[in-house]
Amino acid sequence: CGSGGTTNQGAERATPAEKTFWAGSAEIYKCSDCGGVTRFPRYNHPGHLMETRRGRCGEWANAFTLCCIAMGFEARHVHDWTDHVWTEVWSEEKQRWIHMDPCENAWDTPLVYSEGWNKKLSYCIAFSKDEVVDVTPRYSRRFNECLTRRTQCPELWLKEYLHTLRQASLSRVQPARRRVLEARWEVERRELVPRNIVDRETSWESGIALPGRQSGSAEWRAQRGETGNG
Repeated sequence: CGSGGTTNQGAERATPAEKTFWAGSAEIYKCSDCGGVTRFPRYNHPGHLMETRRGRCGEWANAFTLCCIAMGFEARHVHDWTDHVWTEVWSEEKQRWIHMDPCENAWDTPLVYSEGWNKKLSYCIAFSKDEVVDVTPRYSRRFNECLTRRTQCPELWLKEYLHTLRQASLSRVQPARRRVLEARWEVERRELVPRNIVDRETSWESGIALPGRQSGSAEWRAQRGETGNG
């Protein structure tokens, strides 16, 4: 009907047709004016997302990661347990993984969530075909605070389980590729040593003030507490 007013009615299981494109659920919205109902399937198939061109952070990250890989970059998907998703891309020039958030047009500002949005992070896990990595220390300089919220499993169990997954992945690649991945991990492992910086004069190592969340309506961002510290 052209109205811009809708209310979220919850979610339903994806239909068989929606599951074809890897949707696990569909959000339901009802028009406040005409009463019409709209389904918003949360598709995960990146190829289909290039056709629908609809979605939020999860869909943006899926599509952007696909584009990066299609262009010849190595990329991985980062899932934040406090409800956000973004991408990391391997930089040959910098010899490290670079934070990229297509939903926010953000590049190499990993602290934007904890210090810009003021998110209370717990787990940030990076996934690729080669590895699964707990990258939470990259995204927070107050890891002890994160630990108080990391209650899904014992820390030692998580560390050992991720190590098991890494070894299983390495066993499936060619020796030359394995040496590359192992060398990278040694560098990244040192980078991911937890930090606990309590007194901070600036929000970011470079002194650049980090913004609150930019995507979504102001009302929605305020409800989520992600408008930032200002």
